Amino acid sequence: MGVAGPKAGGPARRLLVGRDQELDRLFGMVDQIATRGGALVVRGEAGIGKSALLAAAGERARERGAAVVTTTGTQSEARLAFGGLHQLLLPFLDRVGHRPDPQRKALDVAFGATEGDAPDLFLIGLATLGVITEREAQAPLLLVVEDAHWLDRSSAEVLAFVARRLEMEPVILLFAVRDGVPSALDEAGLPDLTLVGLDADASRTLIDVNETGLSEDLKRRILAEAAGNPLALIELPAAAVDLDLTRGWEPLPLTARLEATFATRLAGLDADVRALVLLAALHDGNLAELNQAAEELLGGRLGAGYWAVVAAAGLGTLDDGEFRFRHPLIRSAVYQAATGEQRRSAHRALARTLAGNPDRAVWHRAAAAPGPVEEIASALVAAADRATDRGGLDIAFAALERAAGLSADPRLRALRLARAGNLANQLGRSAEAVRLLRAALQIGRLPAHEAAMAAFDLETLTRAWSGASTIRRFARIAEDFADRGDGRRALEALGAVSVRAYWDQLDDKTRRHVSVFVERLAVPADDPQRLAALGLIDPIRRGPEVIARVARMSQAGLPGPDESMAVGRAAMAVWADNLALPFLRSAVAGYRADGRLARLAQCLMYEAWADVNCGAVRNAITSADEAARLAGEVGQVRFGRAASLAHAIAVAELREEETADHLITDAEGALVPMGASPQLSLISFARGRAALAADRPAEAYHHLARIYDPADASHQPYVCGWALADLVDAAVRGDGDLDLVRGLLTEWEGIAVATGAPHLEVQVAYAGALLADDETAERRFQAAMTSRTAGWPFYTARTQLAYGGWLRRRRRGAESRTPLREAARVFDALGLLCFADRARRELRASGERARRRVPAAWAELSPQELQIAQLAAEGLSNRDIGERLYLSHRTVSTHLHRLFPKLGITSRAQLRDALRPPDGS
Repeated sequence: MGVAGPKAGGPARRLLVGRDQELDRLFGMVDQIATRGGALVVRGEAGIGKSALLAAAGERARERGAAVVTTTGTQSEARLAFGGLHQLLLPFLDRVGHRPDPQRKALDVAFGATEGDAPDLFLIGLATLGVITEREAQAPLLLVVEDAHWLDRSSAEVLAFVARRLEMEPVILLFAVRDGVPSALDEAGLPDLTLVGLDADASRTLIDVNETGLSEDLKRRILAEAAGNPLALIELPAAAVDLDLTRGWEPLPLTARLEATFATRLAGLDADVRALVLLAALHDGNLAELNQAAEELLGGRLGAGYWAVVAAAGLGTLDDGEFRFRHPLIRSAVYQAATGEQRRSAHRALARTLAGNPDRAVWHRAAAAPGPVEEIASALVAAADRATDRGGLDIAFAALERAAGLSADPRLRALRLARAGNLANQLGRSAEAVRLLRAALQIGRLPAHEAAMAAFDLETLTRAWSGASTIRRFARIAEDFADRGDGRRALEALGAVSVRAYWDQLDDKTRRHVSVFVERLAVPADDPQRLAALGLIDPIRRGPEVIARVARMSQAGLPGPDESMAVGRAAMAVWADNLALPFLRSAVAGYRADGRLARLAQCLMYEAWADVNCGAVRNAITSADEAARLAGEVGQVRFGRAASLAHAIAVAELREEETADHLITDAEGALVPMGASPQLSLISFARGRAALAADRPAEAYHHLARIYDPADASHQPYVCGWALADLVDAAVRGDGDLDLVRGLLTEWEGIAVATGAPHLEVQVAYAGALLADDETAERRFQAAMTSRTAGWPFYTARTQLAYGGWLRRRRRGAESRTPLREAARVFDALGLLCFADRARRELRASGERARRRVPAAWAELSPQELQIAQLAAEGLSNRDIGERLYLSHRTVSTHLHRLFPKLGITSRAQLRDALRPPDGS
């Protein structure tokens, strides 16, 4: 973006040619900064004008009284965990000590100020959010990150986390990202502004303002070559003679042409000055370090005026003890112009200069290595370990991959590749994980258990899952651990595949063999991981033991959220959702406190499904919505879409049919291309429940019956145990195949008796009453309402609704009204509005003038507003709520201010009553 004469619109606009629309968007954000924050990623090729736009936004912000803080990502710092974040937060580091202890410790460990357990990335994000939004000086704040594509991945992910939470803060975060350079911001879901070349008129104006002595023919050539790129429109005219553009040129990509333009400025410099500039290209701009490295490289020949020569050549500027290249392409041009040996010599000088900072020096040592050097490879592994301790998994991954490249020993090379592949998998970088794991396995020198884990990860990443053979292979590895007396490692090996075992249609022999092995492991019988493995691998045979043990356990007696979630998953696997919920809620609280968002997203998804199965749709909505949002942030597509399916069922009960259909369609569109075929059963289940809520039982039967058909892609034997009551309900009301349904009920009655699974017991009691003949139906309805459904109000009310309808159809209208009234009351209390409407329709048909349901006020709230309202009603402060939900306290306050009118209240004290169901239930 070029320099032009003064222009109307203020000083921040006057220098930019052809960017009025882009400036309008940026200035529109900045002008509202006092009342509304946000984020924007400005994208474009090198030289397209990203920096000029952000500089204009900064000037505009200062005019509006905002503070402006700018940092620049550098390629040399991209391998320092949280280096970019530390630079951006330098003006605010005095606020770190004011954060709650877990957040303060997380930042201190991330920045290397103290040692401790590796902090979760998103706890660092919450701490960063607090630091920048809870400043003592509350002036609006504009944060600008230049060359954000060079940020270390950990910093980029933390800043993306923060950027998504600034809408209600007086803070704006702007990023500049170059096209073609991968960045964690590419998948952050942030709004963006993509810059394209200037149009013909603006391009010509820019040339005319800066170069008036060019011939028309040369102008035409430069306009064609520049293709609207502002930097090219400024630099190519000035270099026309040196590049021989006056006679013509070989076609080159624009970036290469610009690099050649800048390279011509190097050619006339003294060799020692060129060496100095090369050091700057390989390092950040710290002059003290660059001067020391130059003394090393040049043998004391560093001239006093060398930096002035560099600046005079138009390569960069000196400012506040740092050297800055005038444009990143100059750095690239310097690098390309140097020979391999020149680069290695410069790296060696930098490594010696930085010897006191091994995490920085080791990368220069590696770059200077002519081939494999185990000493340097080991140093990179040590750097990877330190980065892991600080939570910088992306840096650890890069260090291990480079260490593998410097490892002469094939065994060490394979181990380092496998570790790097595992980290890439954890980071969600699937393509890189596949490449590294394949390379590790091809070497053939991994220990057996390491090879098996790498093969398992490779199978899951490439969708080459082989089902029973993989389970059996892991069982053999686990048996090997057990034979050596390491029952814990044996459980860990099986834990990696137990969830897949649950969803896959394994043969009965494999399930029996593996579950018998787990049973015999030398670990306590109530070990949470043992119970999870038993329940997931063989839920029917192991169900009784799992249920009995979970029923005797207390979440208070477990050491942490991982154990609580394991118990919750074990209970869900054996159809004991009511037992699972206390453990899942405890795990959610633990993961929140630890800032472990990836695990929190998973646990919230399980909690949402358990709530759906128990009929607690209000809780399901808030859990599922948060799970999907967090899963999107941490790249867990499957968990996020599974949560959305639970959300769809819950909102369908609020008659939000369009929202439910959108959630299901979106989930299906994401899961089917991924080959997530086991989750097709959840899609059919969600469609069936949504159709049932909309009073379309025939359609509901069509979707639900697919889950039970072994020939259908949606078949899943254990999800059948979730949907039985709904299938029978749909069949009876929608002309389904009653003979088929009776056969399925008989099968599942046997499983319910064998396992004692509470969710199965209440379903078969309800379904049996629906399918009973006239002679036994009443007895079965009454039995279902008085025994098995105790503690399951959803199924009690469903039974009362069905019983009331059965009585009314037999002209016993007066008798029907008591169960129907009670059913309507409970459905209202649970938020099951569609069921409540059905109960009222039955009441009116019985002759009672049933009042129409008054819409629940809470149903008008968004899921996040409902969650905030519930927490505030429990007495939590805005700050406490913010820490639980990873929001600032100001954002919480704004949400409360907006939701009060929706609930018809004016204060927090009224929240509890406003959220209470009708009739005080």
